[in-house]
Amino acid sequence: MLRFITRTTTPLLAFGLGFAAFPYRKSVRDTKLQHINEDIAQKILSSNQAQELINDPEWEQVISSNTFPHQHKKNYVSRGLLMGPNLFEIDPIIYMNPTKGEFVGFYHLGSKLVSQDGRVHNGVVATLLDEGLCACGFPRLPSTKGVTAQLALNFENEADPETTVVLRAKIIEARGRKVVSGGTLESFDPEGKTQPHVIASGKVVLVEPNWFKYFRWVQPV
Repeated sequence: MLRFITRTTTPLLAFGLGFAAFPYRKSVRDTKLQHINEDIAQKILSSNQAQELINDPEWEQVISSNTFPHQHKKNYVSRGLLMGPNLFEIDPIIYMNPTKGEFVGFYHLGSKLVSQDGRVHNGVVATLLDEGLCACGFPRLPSTKGVTAQLALNFENEADPETTVVLRAKIIEARGRKVVSGGTLESFDPEGKTQPHVIASGKVVLVEPNWFKYFRWVQPV
């Protein structure tokens, strides 16, 4: 049975999440991807889908670990707290199409990201969707910064550990200080031997509070 979760964050919590996750466009190419499992990363990069994105000039690779202030990294779930052997073993391999407002991100879910049933914890899935949908939507806000007003998720299938997944997201609506983005998280076989299945889908409503204009001078370091 599909489970539907809707979460409305408080302003302070949303501000913390939004400020940590907003894309800082000037420096996304300043660092290199940091992988613990290079074998998995190379398989993803060599896949047909990744190669299509790499060779398409409309798509830009984003160094996700450099899209938020360095001092926040230890508190950032997928790039800090849960980055390590048998956890998130690769820096997410992310591509964005700024013209179309689309996002594609590849991740690898390690063997320790599981719940009691031995499957990947839904909290991990929710985190990936939250982070990815926000990353997709923030660039369309006037200051490229915002807060999560609402996050809705549908969990459709559980993910097995040691699974590579791909998150595909796009802008649904962008109007002034409000952006809506949606997408799906699917299993991904870099070698193309198995058919993908949808793990979860979601939609996020992002807003830029009017008082954010007073913080436009703030830049991550």
